[in-house]
Amino acid sequence: MRLHPDYLRTYTPEEIDEMEWESLETAISLWNQHLELALKTVLVSEKKLCNQVLGKIMDGLVWPECFVKIADKIMAVFFRFGEGVARSSKEPHKLFKLLDMFDSLQKLKPDFLETFDGEAGADICTRFRELTKLLVNSSTRQAKCFGEFGLQIEGNSDGFPPPQDGSVPKVVRYSINFFKNLAADNYRAPMAMVLRTEQIWKAGIFSKPETNEILLKDAISNVMDALQRNVESKRLRYKDKILPHIFSMNTYWYMYMRTRNTELGDLLGEQYMKTKYKVVAQESAYMYQNLAWGHLVGILDKEELKRLRSKELLRNMVREKMYDFLKGLDEISQRHRWSYSIPDLDLREQIKQSTMKFLVPPYSEFLNTYSAVLQGKLYVQPIEGLLAQIFEGDDMKLKRRYSKDRMGGGGNSLTLEREIRDFVGPYQIIAILSDWYIRCWV
Repeated sequence: MRLHPDYLRTYTPEEIDEMEWESLETAISLWNQHLELALKTVLVSEKKLCNQVLGKIMDGLVWPECFVKIADKIMAVFFRFGEGVARSSKEPHKLFKLLDMFDSLQKLKPDFLETFDGEAGADICTRFRELTKLLVNSSTRQAKCFGEFGLQIEGNSDGFPPPQDGSVPKVVRYSINFFKNLAADNYRAPMAMVLRTEQIWKAGIFSKPETNEILLKDAISNVMDALQRNVESKRLRYKDKILPHIFSMNTYWYMYMRTRNTELGDLLGEQYMKTKYKVVAQESAYMYQNLAWGHLVGILDKEELKRLRSKELLRNMVREKMYDFLKGLDEISQRHRWSYSIPDLDLREQIKQSTMKFLVPPYSEFLNTYSAVLQGKLYVQPIEGLLAQIFEGDDMKLKRRYSKDRMGGGGNSLTLEREIRDFVGPYQIIAILSDWYIRCWV
């Protein structure tokens, strides 16, 4: 090993900030390896050599000073690089490399104290402690940087609008991945030690005997709560009344599913995640279903029809209800096709099944009750097929299936098109279920 690798020539905070992240990441990994090699191999050998050559001079008082002068030149290079990294700008992704550096120093501490024991090594030991303190402060600063970022974006000051289609925002994806890494085994203990060390330095003694797990859990929970407030503020920015619930459903379901059965999930606790994320996702799904499909079920309500005594009035109102239902179904289908997204396959399948149970039975009952009045060949299966199409494919984009239907390959759409033609009678209908059926004028 060369005692002055090229990467160690870059050591000021300003120079560190200008480095490409991949280069800095590599440099820090090399720093950890080279520092251990220098301390455990090179300096141990130097210390033995100094003792052998100079140990008998002045009753052994000279050789420790000579060794420290040699070692100081080597260690100064490592110290200044570590100090430069610790003093560089705050960025959340730097936290993991800072924790690597802190963990390396903690593991090397016994060897360091043994190598630089006595009065001669006091200055180097002091600088070692100062670097450790810098890394602790920088690590907590980097963690707080993410927390501050979460607090800033609570009021949408991050400048990013909510996703137009109601999908999961990038800040949520980034945050969950960030904290999953932080709670993993290789970073969990160092981060907890950093938090505990900072607490000791600030308070001197603990005000209450908190464990490392509690310290880390509280730190992560605070930022996760800030992230949740950000999600809530974003959902208020939608003008479409259905999109806020799709957005909330997607986002909280993502947060729950990506944390359960992970180290992060174990740290936060299943009850915490269910209350914060799963329950909210389920409530949002319920609201979405009512707002997106509830008005169609309401159209098929039969109470008003039961009070009619005139067959002609009954016939006209039944047909008007069917017209309104099909037109409303077309409108909500179009919005799902172009404006709404449910990326998670399992969630989308659950929503599809729930929507079918919610919509198809009232439609089927309406057809059975007023089949004689409708005088048309209307069936339940095309509606089921249409709902299946709405919730199929990536992000519910049905361009491929739509093209196939236009070419005559979509059995459900053609069947429903024929039903519409049979049903229309004296009514003029423009663009009913236009993506699946021919525009018809009667």
